[in-house]
Amino acid sequence: YGMSLADMIKVGKYDWFNDDITAEHFPIKGNGKDEVDFQLVHLNKSASSEEVLLHMEKNNLRPATLAELLAFGAKYPEIQREFPICALGSSWVDRGGDRRVPCLGRSGSGRLLGLGWFDGDWHGGYRFLAVRKAS
Repeated sequence: YGMSLADMIKVGKYDWFNDDITAEHFPIKGNGKDEVDFQLVHLNKSASSEEVLLHMEKNNLRPATLAELLAFGAKYPEIQREFPICALGSSWVDRGGDRRVPCLGRSGSGRLLGLGWFDGDWHGGYRFLAVRKAS
């Protein structure tokens, strides 16, 4: 958390990232380092963000933030080549009024950091980064 958002993105070595992923739109909260227990949530079906969040809550998980997604992407860069991964714990409302969330994905062999739409359904291939809540 001691790094700027721009530095976090650089450490991830993404081939492309969405210009709207800025410190203004996605302020990073916290400082120092934090150990977290990451979990990838896969419902294996089309689901809304609300359904995914309800599943997380029932399983003592919380949605990961953008900073956590970037840490995950830097540590495990190949996983996003297998399937897209979203962090529902950070969001931004764009000029059109759409709520957007950060996602890791791929295009060909390139690794991407993009934005997905919170509203609507996610197709069954998506994974959602979650963090185990402290007991």
